[in-house]
Amino acid sequence: MGSRIELAERAAIRGEEHRLAGRFAAAVEEFTVAVDLVPEYAYAIGSRGQTLNAMGHFSEALADLDRAAALDPELGWVYAERVELLLACGRTDEALADYDRMIELDPDDAAAHRGRADVLWTYPERDDEALASYGRAIELDPEDFWALAGRASMLRAVGGFQEALADLDRAIALHPEVPYAHFVRGQAHRELGRYDEALADLDRAIGLDPGKGSAYGERGHVLCDLGRHEAALADLDRALAEDPDESELLVLRGQANLALGRPAMALTDLDRAVELDPEDVVAVGARAFVQYELELFEPAFDDFTRAIELGHDDKAMYEHRGMAALRLTRLEEARADFDRVLEADPDDVGVLALRGAVHRLLGQNYRALGDLLRANELDPAIALVERQLEEMLQQAVPAPEFVTDMARALVVLEHLDAEEERMEAEEFTEIASSLWAEDDPPPDDPAEVSRRLARDSRDPFALAVRAVQHRAAGRPAAALAGLDEILRAEPANWWAAALRRAAEPEGSAADDDLAWAYRLRRFGLRPGIEVICAMAVAGGADLLRRMFPQEVETLMFAPVVEVSEGELL
Repeated sequence: MGSRIELAERAAIRGEEHRLAGRFAAAVEEFTVAVDLVPEYAYAIGSRGQTLNAMGHFSEALADLDRAAALDPELGWVYAERVELLLACGRTDEALADYDRMIELDPDDAAAHRGRADVLWTYPERDDEALASYGRAIELDPEDFWALAGRASMLRAVGGFQEALADLDRAIALHPEVPYAHFVRGQAHRELGRYDEALADLDRAIGLDPGKGSAYGERGHVLCDLGRHEAALADLDRALAEDPDESELLVLRGQANLALGRPAMALTDLDRAVELDPEDVVAVGARAFVQYELELFEPAFDDFTRAIELGHDDKAMYEHRGMAALRLTRLEEARADFDRVLEADPDDVGVLALRGAVHRLLGQNYRALGDLLRANELDPAIALVERQLEEMLQQAVPAPEFVTDMARALVVLEHLDAEEERMEAEEFTEIASSLWAEDDPPPDDPAEVSRRLARDSRDPFALAVRAVQHRAAGRPAAALAGLDEILRAEPANWWAAALRRAAEPEGSAADDDLAWAYRLRRFGLRPGIEVICAMAVAGGADLLRRMFPQEVETLMFAPVVEVSEGELL
C-alpha cells in the first residue's frame, strides 16, 4: 500500500508542475494517475478539479472539488477554488457557505472576508453584515484595494457617501491606475451634487479604460443632471452600444431626448426600459410624461397610475395624472387628483387653476370661483386664471333673471320620476334663496310671514304663502279664499291667479295660459318657494326685484359652461 501512496504522491507532484507551467492536459493526466492509485487522495482530486476549471471544464471541475472537500474538509484552498465556480453557477448560498468554512479554517484570511462581503451584495437585507466583512478584511490588510473599493461601493449604495469617498481616496492612493475606484468616486460625487468633481473622476476613469461603457453611462447621467443633453446623448449612445438593454441608461437617454424636444425617440427607449423591467418605477413614470407630451393621454394616465402604485406617489405624478384625466374628460378623477395635490400644498397656483377649470366643466361654478379667486390672489399675473375669471363674469346673471329662467324651465319639465323631481326641487330651492341676504330669515319663515302681515294685512306675498300652506294641509277652501283676497285687490295679478289654479282640482278649468300652474304641485316645494316660482314664471325678473330688493345684487352662474380644454393645459 505504501508504494501505491508514494507513486500517487509522485504523480501528483508531476501534475502540479505541469499545472503551474500551463500544461493542463498533462497535469490532468498525472492527477488522474494519482487518483487511480489512491481513489481517496483528496489533494490529487482537488488539484485535478483546479486544473479542469482552468481548462473551462466547469462541471467536471466542480465534481472533483466537491469530492475533495468531502474527503478532506480541512483543505481551505479547495473551497477557495470551488467558490468561484459556485458563483458562476448562481449558487450563492453554497458559495457563502464555502467562504464561511474558509474563515472558520483561517479567521485571518483577509481575501475570504472580502469574498464573503462580495457575495453578500446579493442579499440586500444583509448590508450591515457585508460592511462588517469588508471592515474585517481591511483590518487584516489595510492595503487591500478591492476591499476598500467594495466597501465604498456598498456605502454609496446605502447612502453613506462621505464614508465611501474616504475609502475611495485610500484606494486611489494605493492604485491610481485602476479605473474602477475613479468610476465609483464619480458616482458618489454626482449623488452629492458635486458635478465638477464627478466629471473629473469619470474623465479619468474613461482615460484609463476608454472601452468601458459604464463610465460613459455615468458621465451621461452627470451631463443630464447639468442640462447638457446633447453631450449626454453622445455618452449614453456609447454606453448603450456596449449594453443595449441597460434599463437605467435607456431611461436617461429617453429623458434627454424629451428635454431636447424629441418625445417620439424618447418613447422608443422608455418602451424598451419598461419591457425589460415592468416594475421599474422610474421608467414607468418617465414614459408617462413622454406619453402626455405626445398627447397619448389614455396610456399616459395608465402609466401615471402604475407609477403611483409602484410607490412614486409624489405631487407631480398626481398633478399630471389629473391633467391627463382632464384631457380625457374624466372630470371626477381629475378633481380627485388635484384635491390630493392641494391637500399637501393648498397654495399651488397652477393646480388651483386646473381644479377651477374642472369645477367649471362640472357646472360647479361657485367652487370654480373659489379656486380661481384664490389663485388670482396668490399670483395675479397668471393668464389662465385671469381669462377664466373674465369668462365667468361675462356669463354671470343677476339673481332675479337667473331664478326666473330656472323657474320657467322647472314648470315645463316632464316625465320625471320621484327622485328626479326631488332633486329638481332641492336645486330650485337653493337657487331661490339667492333673492335674500344670507343672514336674513327666509321670507316664508312663519315668524317672518306673521311680521309681514302685522305690517300690512294685505301683503300679497304673505297671503299667498298662507294660501299654499292651506292647500298643502288639505284645506283648499281656505287656500282659495286667501288667493281671492289678493286677486280682489289686484285683478291682473297673474302669479296669484296661477297659484289659485294650482289650488283647484286638476282638469276643472280650461286649458289656457295658466295650465302650467298645476305642475307647481308635483315638486313639493316649500310654500314660499312655490310662491316665488309662480311669481318668476308669471311676472319675471322685474317682479322678483320689486318683491326682494337687494342693495348689492347677487350674480349667479349657469350650471354648465363651455371651457376649451386645450386652452387650459
